[in-house]
Amino acid sequence: MRLNCPHCGIPAKVRTSREVTRITREAYVQCENMDCCHVWKVIIGAITTIVPSLNPNPNVYINVSQKPQKLDERQLSLINQK
Repeated sequence: MRLNCPHCGIPAKVRTSREVTRITREAYVQCENMDCCHVWKVIIGAITTIVPSLNPNPNVYINVSQKPQKLDERQLSLINQK
């Protein structure tokens, strides 16, 4: 994942992050432009399941996409192995 600084547009790096919940992380991001040096926090979270897990955690719920998705060959081969 690539983030750009909202002020100067230069690429930024995630310096540290922590798990907030099983589906969200809080990350601290720092601009790499030495003339800017902006540091900010972002929340990264799972919002929609596109292809359901083959090994779902019963304690985790992520909304399932209403739009049907096509499975690729790798996913189909995993399903066929079970």
